[in-house]
Amino acid sequence: MPQLNLFLNASVALDYKNISFNNSLLAPVPKLGTKKQRQALHCILSNVGRYGEEPIFFHMRNQANPPPQYNPHGYGHKPLVAVIKQLRANGLLQLQRGTPWGPDDNDGKLSSFMPDSKLVQLCEQLGYSKQNPVQKELFIELRTKEKNGKGKLLPFEMSAYSQHINQLMAEYCDFLNQQRLECDGESLGHIHLIRGYKDWDKSGRLIHGGRVWLPFMSFKPAKRERIKINGEAVAIVDYPASVPNIIYQHLTGKRLYPDDPYEVEGVSRRSVKAVMNMMLNNASQRYAVLALEKYRKKEMTKRENEKLDKEIKFFGSVEGIMDAVAERNAPINESFYQGKAKGQYYAWIESNLVFEVARFLASVDVPALTVHDEFIVPESMEEAVREYRYTVGLDERIYGQVY
Repeated sequence: MPQLNLFLNASVALDYKNISFNNSLLAPVPKLGTKKQRQALHCILSNVGRYGEEPIFFHMRNQANPPPQYNPHGYGHKPLVAVIKQLRANGLLQLQRGTPWGPDDNDGKLSSFMPDSKLVQLCEQLGYSKQNPVQKELFIELRTKEKNGKGKLLPFEMSAYSQHINQLMAEYCDFLNQQRLECDGESLGHIHLIRGYKDWDKSGRLIHGGRVWLPFMSFKPAKRERIKINGEAVAIVDYPASVPNIIYQHLTGKRLYPDDPYEVEGVSRRSVKAVMNMMLNNASQRYAVLALEKYRKKEMTKRENEKLDKEIKFFGSVEGIMDAVAERNAPINESFYQGKAKGQYYAWIESNLVFEVARFLASVDVPALTVHDEFIVPESMEEAVREYRYTVGLDERIYGQVY
Protein backbone atom coordinates (compact mmCIF):
# COMPACT_ATOMS: atom_id res chain seq x y z
CA MET A 1 0.00 0.00 0.00
CA PRO A 2 1.27 3.51 -0.76
CA GLN A 3 1.63 6.27 1.79
CA LEU A 4 -0.07 9.61 1.13
CA ASN A 5 2.23 11.23 -1.41
CA LEU A 6 2.70 14.97 -0.85
CA PHE A 7 4.59 15.33 -4.13
CA LEU A 8 1.52 14.60 -6.26
CA ASN A 9 0.02 17.71 -7.80
CA ALA A 10 -2.22 16.83 -10.74
CA SER A 11 -2.79 19.56 -13.32
CA VAL A 12 -6.52 19.79 -12.65
CA ALA A 13 -8.40 23.07 -12.13
CA LEU A 14 -11.21 22.37 -9.67
CA ASP A 15 -14.39 24.38 -9.22
CA TYR A 16 -14.49 23.88 -5.46
CA LYS A 17 -17.95 25.42 -5.06
CA ASN A 18 -19.63 22.93 -7.36
CA ILE A 19 -17.86 19.62 -6.86
CA SER A 20 -20.57 17.00 -6.58
CA PHE A 21 -21.27 13.37 -7.27
CA ASN A 22 -24.73 11.83 -7.33
CA ASN A 23 -26.06 15.05 -5.78
CA SER A 24 -23.70 14.71 -2.82
CA LEU A 25 -21.19 17.51 -2.31
CA LEU A 26 -17.76 16.37 -1.31
CA ALA A 27 -17.78 18.66 1.69
CA PRO A 28 -21.22 20.16 2.33
CA VAL A 29 -20.70 20.95 6.01
CA PRO A 30 -18.31 22.49 6.64
CA LYS A 31 -17.64 23.77 3.14
CA LEU A 32 -14.08 23.82 1.82
CA GLY A 33 -13.85 27.47 2.78
CA THR A 34 -10.11 27.83 3.22
CA LYS A 35 -7.24 27.63 0.79
CA LYS A 36 -5.57 24.94 2.92
CA GLN A 37 -8.68 22.74 2.82
CA ARG A 38 -8.90 23.08 -0.95
CA GLN A 39 -5.21 22.23 -1.29
CA ALA A 40 -5.76 19.19 0.92
CA LEU A 41 -8.65 17.99 -1.24
CA HIS A 42 -6.50 18.44 -4.35
CA CYS A 43 -3.72 16.35 -2.75
CA ILE A 44 -6.12 13.54 -1.78
CA LEU A 45 -7.76 13.45 -5.21
CA SER A 46 -4.30 13.43 -6.84
CA ASN A 47 -3.42 10.37 -4.75
CA VAL A 48 -6.70 8.58 -5.47
CA GLY A 49 -6.26 9.35 -9.18
CA ARG A 50 -2.87 7.68 -9.11
CA TYR A 51 -3.57 4.71 -6.81
CA GLY A 52 -7.26 4.02 -7.50
CA GLU A 53 -9.09 1.99 -4.86
CA GLU A 54 -5.83 0.93 -3.21
CA PRO A 55 -5.69 1.78 0.53
CA ILE A 56 -3.45 4.77 1.24
CA PHE A 57 -1.54 5.11 4.50
CA PHE A 58 -1.33 8.42 6.35
CA HIS A 59 -0.62 9.77 9.84
CA MET A 60 -3.87 10.23 11.74
CA ARG A 61 -2.19 11.74 14.78
CA ASN A 62 -1.33 15.40 14.70
CA GLN A 63 1.94 16.02 12.87
CA ALA A 64 3.98 19.17 12.40
CA ASN A 65 3.86 20.35 8.79
CA PRO A 66 7.05 19.05 7.10
CA PRO A 67 9.71 21.39 5.66
CA PRO A 68 9.18 22.43 2.01
CA GLN A 69 11.78 19.90 0.83
CA TYR A 70 9.31 17.13 1.80
CA ASN A 71 6.10 19.05 1.06
CA PRO A 72 6.71 21.30 -1.96
CA HIS A 73 3.04 22.25 -2.33
CA GLY A 74 2.55 23.19 1.32
CA TYR A 75 -0.19 20.71 2.19
CA GLY A 76 -1.18 21.07 5.86
CA HIS A 77 -1.61 17.98 8.07
CA LYS A 78 -4.74 19.16 9.91
CA PRO A 79 -6.61 20.13 6.72
CA LEU A 80 -5.65 16.78 5.13
CA VAL A 81 -7.08 14.80 8.06
CA ALA A 82 -10.18 17.02 8.19
CA VAL A 83 -10.91 16.48 4.48
CA ILE A 84 -10.34 12.71 4.78
CA LYS A 85 -12.88 12.59 7.62
CA GLN A 86 -15.35 14.67 5.59
CA LEU A 87 -15.03 12.36 2.61
CA ARG A 88 -15.72 9.45 4.94
CA ALA A 89 -18.82 11.24 6.28
CA ASN A 90 -20.08 11.52 2.71
CA GLY A 91 -19.55 7.81 2.01
CA LEU A 92 -16.69 8.32 -0.42
CA LEU A 93 -14.03 6.45 1.52
CA GLN A 94 -13.54 4.19 4.51
CA LEU A 95 -11.15 4.98 7.32
CA GLN A 96 -9.02 2.41 9.13
CA ARG A 97 -7.23 3.57 12.24
CA GLY A 98 -3.69 2.31 12.79
CA THR A 99 -2.64 -0.33 15.29
CA PRO A 100 0.60 -0.58 17.30
CA TRP A 101 3.04 -3.38 16.60
CA GLY A 102 3.42 -5.94 19.39
CA PRO A 103 5.82 -8.87 19.91
CA ASP A 104 3.17 -11.52 20.50
CA ASP A 105 0.16 -10.80 18.35
CA ASN A 106 -0.68 -8.19 15.75
CA ASP A 107 1.13 -6.62 12.82
CA GLY A 108 1.40 -2.86 13.42
CA LYS A 109 -0.07 -0.51 10.82
CA LEU A 110 -0.39 3.17 10.08
CA SER A 111 -3.89 4.56 9.66
CA SER A 112 -5.22 4.28 6.12
CA PHE A 113 -8.17 5.31 3.98
CA MET A 114 -9.78 3.15 1.31
CA PRO A 115 -11.37 5.13 -1.55
CA ASP A 116 -14.84 4.01 -2.63
CA SER A 117 -15.39 3.25 -6.30
CA LYS A 118 -17.55 6.39 -6.42
CA LEU A 119 -14.59 8.54 -5.42
CA VAL A 120 -12.35 6.84 -7.98
CA GLN A 121 -14.98 7.47 -10.65
CA LEU A 122 -15.28 11.09 -9.60
CA CYS A 123 -11.50 11.51 -9.88
CA GLU A 124 -11.62 10.13 -13.42
CA GLN A 125 -14.40 12.56 -14.33
CA LEU A 126 -12.41 15.48 -12.93
CA GLY A 127 -9.25 14.51 -14.82
CA TYR A 128 -7.16 12.93 -12.06
CA SER A 129 -5.28 9.88 -13.33
CA LYS A 130 -2.05 7.88 -13.13
CA GLN A 131 -0.81 9.84 -16.13
CA ASN A 132 -0.81 13.19 -14.30
CA PRO A 133 2.74 14.55 -14.00
CA VAL A 134 4.52 14.00 -10.69
CA GLN A 135 7.13 16.37 -9.31
CA LYS A 136 10.44 14.63 -8.67
CA GLU A 137 9.84 12.65 -5.49
CA LEU A 138 12.00 12.15 -2.42
CA PHE A 139 12.95 8.71 -1.21
CA ILE A 140 14.94 10.07 1.73
CA GLU A 141 14.08 11.65 5.04
CA LEU A 142 16.25 13.02 7.85
CA ARG A 143 14.81 13.38 11.35
CA THR A 144 15.91 14.74 14.69
CA LYS A 145 17.45 12.27 17.11
CA GLU A 146 14.58 11.75 19.58
CA LYS A 147 14.95 8.32 21.18
CA ASN A 148 11.19 7.98 21.66
CA GLY A 149 9.08 8.64 18.58
CA LYS A 150 10.11 9.38 15.02
CA GLY A 151 11.46 12.88 15.57
CA LYS A 152 10.89 15.96 13.44
CA LEU A 153 11.73 16.11 9.76
CA LEU A 154 14.85 18.11 8.92
CA PRO A 155 16.01 19.56 5.59
CA PHE A 156 19.22 18.08 4.19
CA GLU A 157 21.75 18.88 1.49
CA MET A 158 21.32 17.20 -1.89
CA SER A 159 24.94 16.03 -2.02
CA ALA A 160 26.43 13.48 -4.41
CA TYR A 161 25.53 10.77 -1.87
CA SER A 162 21.92 11.87 -1.31
CA GLN A 163 21.33 12.32 -5.05
CA HIS A 164 22.75 8.84 -5.67
CA ILE A 165 20.52 7.29 -2.96
CA ASN A 166 17.43 9.11 -4.20
CA GLN A 167 18.02 7.92 -7.78
CA LEU A 168 18.85 4.38 -6.63
CA MET A 169 15.62 4.15 -4.63
CA ALA A 170 13.53 5.68 -7.44
CA GLU A 171 14.81 3.07 -9.90
CA TYR A 172 14.45 0.23 -7.39
CA CYS A 173 10.86 1.18 -6.51
CA ASP A 174 9.97 1.54 -10.19
CA PHE A 175 11.31 -1.97 -10.81
CA LEU A 176 9.35 -3.45 -7.88
CA ASN A 177 6.15 -1.77 -9.08
CA GLN A 178 6.48 -3.68 -12.36
CA GLN A 179 6.31 -6.99 -10.44
CA ARG A 180 3.30 -8.85 -9.02
CA LEU A 181 3.80 -8.84 -5.25
CA GLU A 182 1.20 -10.63 -3.12
CA CYS A 183 0.67 -12.16 0.30
CA ASP A 184 -2.25 -14.48 1.09
CA GLY A 185 -3.84 -13.52 -2.21
CA GLU A 186 -3.72 -9.75 -1.57
CA SER A 187 -1.49 -7.32 -3.44
CA LEU A 188 1.27 -5.61 -1.47
CA GLY A 189 0.26 -2.51 -3.37
CA HIS A 190 2.29 0.39 -4.71
CA ILE A 191 5.87 0.41 -3.40
CA HIS A 192 7.37 3.75 -2.37
CA LEU A 193 10.32 3.18 -0.03
CA ILE A 194 11.69 5.97 2.14
CA ARG A 195 15.24 5.71 3.50
CA GLY A 196 15.02 7.04 7.05
CA TYR A 197 18.08 8.72 8.61
CA LYS A 198 18.51 10.22 12.10
CA ASP A 199 20.66 13.26 12.88
CA TRP A 200 22.35 11.68 15.90
CA ASP A 201 25.43 13.94 15.81
CA LYS A 202 23.54 17.11 14.74
CA SER A 203 25.72 17.39 11.63
CA GLY A 204 22.84 17.26 9.16
CA ARG A 205 24.64 14.47 7.32
CA LEU A 206 22.97 11.27 6.17
CA ILE A 207 25.26 8.88 8.06
CA HIS A 208 23.02 7.28 10.70
CA GLY A 209 20.40 4.61 9.99
CA GLY A 210 19.03 4.57 6.46
CA ARG A 211 16.61 1.65 6.77
CA VAL A 212 13.16 1.76 5.19
CA TRP A 213 9.63 0.91 6.26
CA LEU A 214 6.65 -0.49 4.39
CA PRO A 215 3.62 -2.33 5.85
CA PHE A 216 4.81 -5.80 4.76
CA MET A 217 7.96 -5.24 6.85
CA SER A 218 5.88 -5.47 10.02
CA PHE A 219 4.59 -8.93 8.99
CA LYS A 220 5.71 -11.66 11.36
CA PRO A 221 8.35 -13.97 9.79
CA ALA A 222 5.81 -16.74 9.13
CA LYS A 223 3.64 -14.34 7.16
CA ARG A 224 6.58 -12.92 5.18
CA GLU A 225 7.32 -16.47 4.06
CA ARG A 226 3.86 -16.55 2.41
CA ILE A 227 4.69 -13.64 0.10
CA LYS A 228 4.71 -14.50 -3.60
CA ILE A 229 6.67 -12.69 -6.28
CA ASN A 230 5.17 -12.99 -9.76
CA GLY A 231 3.25 -16.04 -8.55
CA GLU A 232 6.36 -17.82 -7.23
CA ALA A 233 6.97 -18.82 -3.62
CA VAL A 234 9.83 -16.98 -1.94
CA ALA A 235 13.01 -17.78 -0.06
CA ILE A 236 14.50 -15.51 2.59
CA VAL A 237 18.24 -14.84 2.47
CA ASP A 238 19.96 -12.66 5.03
CA TYR A 239 23.38 -11.54 6.17
CA PRO A 240 24.19 -13.68 9.23
CA ALA A 241 24.86 -11.38 12.21
CA SER A 242 24.90 -8.49 9.77
CA VAL A 243 25.96 -5.50 11.88
CA PRO A 244 28.55 -7.37 14.03
CA ASN A 245 30.16 -8.76 10.87
CA ILE A 246 30.25 -5.28 9.35
CA ILE A 247 32.02 -4.07 12.49
CA TYR A 248 34.49 -6.96 12.28
CA GLN A 249 35.16 -6.01 8.65
CA HIS A 250 35.53 -2.34 9.60
CA LEU A 251 37.89 -2.90 12.56
CA THR A 252 39.81 -6.06 11.65
CA GLY A 253 39.66 -6.15 7.86
CA LYS A 254 37.56 -9.32 7.64
CA ARG A 255 34.18 -10.66 8.69
CA LEU A 256 33.87 -13.22 11.47
CA TYR A 257 31.44 -15.25 9.28
CA PRO A 258 31.02 -18.24 9.10
CA ASP A 259 31.74 -18.11 12.85
CA ASP A 260 28.86 -16.58 14.81
CA PRO A 261 29.44 -13.52 17.05
CA TYR A 262 26.15 -14.33 18.78
CA GLU A 263 27.42 -17.74 19.93
CA VAL A 264 28.04 -17.43 23.68
CA GLU A 265 28.01 -20.49 25.90
CA GLY A 266 25.06 -20.56 28.27
CA VAL A 267 23.06 -17.87 26.43
CA SER A 268 20.56 -18.30 23.59
CA ARG A 269 21.34 -16.63 20.29
CA ARG A 270 18.19 -14.48 20.61
CA SER A 271 19.32 -13.20 23.99
CA VAL A 272 22.86 -12.47 22.83
CA LYS A 273 21.56 -10.57 19.82
CA ALA A 274 19.37 -8.37 22.04
CA VAL A 275 22.14 -7.79 24.58
CA MET A 276 24.76 -7.01 21.94
CA ASN A 277 22.43 -4.57 20.21
CA MET A 278 22.13 -2.62 23.48
CA MET A 279 25.92 -2.68 23.90
CA LEU A 280 26.38 -1.22 20.41
CA ASN A 281 23.79 1.54 20.80
CA ASN A 282 24.37 2.93 24.30
CA ALA A 283 27.15 5.02 25.85
CA SER A 284 27.78 2.86 28.93
CA GLN A 285 27.00 -0.55 30.37
CA ARG A 286 24.55 1.03 32.80
CA TYR A 287 22.61 2.66 29.97
CA ALA A 288 22.73 -0.60 28.00
CA VAL A 289 21.14 -2.45 30.95
CA LEU A 290 18.35 0.15 31.22
CA ALA A 291 17.77 0.05 27.45
CA LEU A 292 17.55 -3.75 27.55
CA GLU A 293 14.79 -3.56 30.17
CA LYS A 294 12.71 -1.34 27.85
CA TYR A 295 13.51 -3.51 24.83
CA ARG A 296 12.35 -6.68 26.62
CA LYS A 297 8.96 -5.16 27.44
CA LYS A 298 8.36 -3.93 23.91
CA GLU A 299 10.04 -6.41 21.58
CA MET A 300 10.54 -9.80 23.27
CA THR A 301 7.91 -12.49 23.73
CA LYS A 302 6.98 -14.02 27.06
CA ARG A 303 8.91 -17.19 26.24
CA GLU A 304 12.03 -15.23 25.20
CA ASN A 305 11.90 -13.21 28.41
CA GLU A 306 11.53 -16.31 30.56
CA LYS A 307 14.61 -17.82 28.89
CA LEU A 308 16.62 -14.64 29.38
CA ASP A 309 15.63 -14.51 33.07
CA LYS A 310 17.09 -18.00 33.54
CA GLU A 311 20.28 -16.95 31.73
CA ILE A 312 20.64 -13.84 33.89
CA LYS A 313 20.24 -16.00 36.99
CA PHE A 314 22.95 -18.36 35.71
CA PHE A 315 25.40 -15.49 35.03
CA GLY A 316 24.46 -13.60 38.18
CA SER A 317 23.41 -10.40 36.40
CA VAL A 318 22.73 -8.81 33.03
CA GLU A 319 26.18 -7.24 33.31
CA GLY A 320 27.61 -10.76 33.55
CA ILE A 321 26.06 -11.67 30.19
CA MET A 322 27.34 -8.42 28.66
CA ASP A 323 30.87 -9.20 29.87
CA ALA A 324 30.62 -12.69 28.31
CA VAL A 325 29.47 -11.16 25.00
CA ALA A 326 32.40 -8.72 25.10
CA GLU A 327 34.85 -11.56 25.85
CA ARG A 328 33.47 -13.59 22.93
CA ASN A 329 33.91 -10.59 20.63
CA ALA A 330 37.20 -9.21 21.97
CA PRO A 331 38.47 -8.02 18.53
CA ILE A 332 35.64 -5.47 18.32
CA ASN A 333 35.42 -4.44 21.99
CA GLU A 334 36.16 -0.83 21.08
CA SER A 335 32.76 -0.65 19.32
CA PHE A 336 30.82 -1.32 22.53
CA TYR A 337 29.37 1.46 24.71
CA GLN A 338 30.16 4.18 22.16
CA GLY A 339 26.63 5.60 22.05
CA LYS A 340 23.70 5.58 19.66
CA ALA A 341 25.41 7.66 16.97
CA LYS A 342 28.18 5.09 16.52
CA GLY A 343 25.75 2.15 16.55
CA GLN A 344 23.57 3.82 13.94
CA TYR A 345 26.62 4.59 11.82
CA TYR A 346 27.20 0.84 11.49
CA ALA A 347 23.49 0.39 10.71
CA TRP A 348 23.98 3.00 7.96
CA ILE A 349 26.75 0.92 6.36
CA GLU A 350 24.46 -2.12 6.53
CA SER A 351 21.52 -0.32 4.87
CA ASN A 352 23.76 0.95 2.05
CA LEU A 353 25.04 -2.56 1.35
CA VAL A 354 21.54 -4.02 1.38
CA PHE A 355 20.20 -1.56 -1.18
CA GLU A 356 23.24 -1.75 -3.44
CA VAL A 357 22.67 -5.52 -3.55
CA ALA A 358 18.94 -4.98 -4.19
CA ARG A 359 19.77 -2.61 -7.06
CA PHE A 360 22.24 -5.08 -8.52
CA LEU A 361 19.62 -7.85 -8.35
CA ALA A 362 17.14 -5.58 -10.14
CA SER A 363 19.73 -4.98 -12.87
CA VAL A 364 19.77 -8.74 -13.58
CA ASP A 365 15.96 -8.90 -13.37
CA VAL A 366 15.75 -10.52 -9.93
CA PRO A 367 13.09 -8.81 -7.77
CA ALA A 368 14.06 -8.65 -4.08
CA LEU A 369 12.09 -7.19 -1.20
CA THR A 370 14.21 -6.14 1.76
CA VAL A 371 13.49 -6.24 5.50
CA HIS A 372 16.48 -4.80 7.36
CA ASP A 373 19.30 -7.23 6.46
CA GLU A 374 17.24 -9.86 4.67
CA PHE A 375 16.20 -10.33 1.06
CA ILE A 376 12.86 -11.87 0.10
CA VAL A 377 13.44 -13.34 -3.36
CA PRO A 378 11.87 -15.85 -5.77
CA GLU A 379 12.62 -19.36 -4.53
CA SER A 380 14.33 -20.26 -7.79
CA MET A 381 16.93 -17.50 -7.20
CA GLU A 382 17.84 -18.35 -3.60
CA GLU A 383 21.28 -19.83 -4.25
CA ALA A 384 22.24 -17.09 -6.70
CA VAL A 385 21.30 -14.39 -4.18
CA ARG A 386 23.34 -16.14 -1.47
CA GLU A 387 26.34 -15.67 -3.75
CA TYR A 388 25.48 -12.15 -4.97
CA ARG A 389 25.14 -10.69 -1.46
CA TYR A 390 28.92 -10.84 -0.90
CA THR A 391 29.98 -9.66 -4.35
CA VAL A 392 28.53 -6.12 -4.19
CA GLY A 393 30.43 -3.34 -2.42
CA LEU A 394 30.13 0.40 -1.88
CA ASP A 395 31.49 2.75 -4.56
CA GLU A 396 34.17 4.95 -2.96
CA ARG A 397 33.31 7.78 -5.36
CA ILE A 398 29.89 8.02 -3.71
CA TYR A 399 30.19 6.60 -0.22
CA GLY A 400 33.77 7.75 0.40
CA GLN A 401 32.52 11.34 0.58
CA VAL A 402 30.53 10.62 3.75
CA TYR A 403 32.43 7.78 5.44
